[in-house]
Amino acid sequence: MRRKLIYFLALICGALGIYEACAVVIAYNKLSHQFAPYASVKLKDLGLNERRQEILIKIQDPTFFEHAGIEWPNPLTTTTITQSLVKKLFFDKFTKGFKKIEQTLIASFVVNPNISKEVQLVTFVSTAYFGEKDGKQLFGFNQGARSWFNKSLSELNDDEYLSLLAMLPGPNILKPNTVASRERVRRIKLVLNGECIYDHVSQIFLEQCSAR
Repeated sequence: MRRKLIYFLALICGALGIYEACAVVIAYNKLSHQFAPYASVKLKDLGLNERRQEILIKIQDPTFFEHAGIEWPNPLTTTTITQSLVKKLFFDKFTKGFKKIEQTLIASFVVNPNISKEVQLVTFVSTAYFGEKDGKQLFGFNQGARSWFNKSLSELNDDEYLSLLAMLPGPNILKPNTVASRERVRRIKLVLNGECIYDHVSQIFLEQCSAR
């Protein structure tokens, strides 16, 4: 009986391995098409100057330029910029569990080795989700800026930009001019001023800054 159980479990593991391997191959075949609209765009063309690019990386994914698409030791419980792109571009409907494993594999073995960090950032800035307003879902920093502040991204002042950036972990909860948004912006400023340590995307909610 025990031998049958071990054999059965081995079959399941083998089948899951094949499934995930196929998912990676399918993603690789879609790679060029999915990133084609962003390959020749520059961040400055989107209205994001160098300083604000640095702030984006520092707050959204502080080890972005160092990691290989995922951040250890918790790649299945965190979401890097690369994993976020995989979720948007390669899944019609994303759920936790096996989809998270698939997302992590695609980020690490498909997107990160083949898509430059700059193109990844351009794609993120162009596709990031900024909640829903007046029944319309908002995607991309520029659409977020237009909808929430009636300005282009380049026209935002520093506090408005930080309010937009603050939305990313929970866009429909952290809407600008709410108590939750103001508190997150306060924590972001602590990080930027060097008053609170934030080194890994697993700390993205900045709970370590809450009491300061």
